[in-house]
Amino acid sequence: MTNTTEKYSPEQVLEIFKEQHRLCSSLDPEADPWAEIKAEMTIREWRWARDLLGWKELSEFLNKEFRIEIPENVWYDKLEPAKKRKLIEVCTLIANHAKKDNYQPKKLFGQPCLKASVFLTIKKNLENKGINVSELRPSSSLTEYMDKYFSPVLEEITLTGTKPIDKIEILRIRKKGFWKIFNFLDWENSELLIGDIKTFRDLVEKIIIEKEKNKA
Repeated sequence: MTNTTEKYSPEQVLEIFKEQHRLCSSLDPEADPWAEIKAEMTIREWRWARDLLGWKELSEFLNKEFRIEIPENVWYDKLEPAKKRKLIEVCTLIANHAKKDNYQPKKLFGQPCLKASVFLTIKKNLENKGINVSELRPSSSLTEYMDKYFSPVLEEITLTGTKPIDKIEILRIRKKGFWKIFNFLDWENSELLIGDIKTFRDLVEKIIIEKEKNKA
């Protein structure tokens, strides 16, 4: 696969945090769906808006999410004291270390295919996060994978820098609490709704459309 990587900008990282808040805050009763995620908000304000854990657990999560290895002491300096440190500092730190996928068309039956490149990259990234992707195909149900692996799947979608999902809704959810880093849910007796995107093929097509819009 002829996929390459490039750097994020701090502004692009901030947009990822905004999108994650937009999609997930309404799923967590401890989060604030009305909060505005902005560069100059404090880390404490960000954590309250997203219902995030303390600096150590948060730093471990961000390392895993962005596929980076920033030392604990460096994270501490950017996340504490939480009432003084700004979110833009975290965005800048991540931007200095993380790399985003820059999809190049993969040859399929002798023809360049951007869809294949996007799909295979997402599949590879999910596998690297410990997800069993042996049965994952373009025709696979996105909802079923999000039911099982909500956080890593949503991470990989938002890390593309696009906004392919209009809204995420949960029906018939049993209120037994939430994991506080990325709104991990107890999916038993619940139904996940993600709009008109049914399969990974639908997701890939929407990501490509969104990327073309961003170039315009």
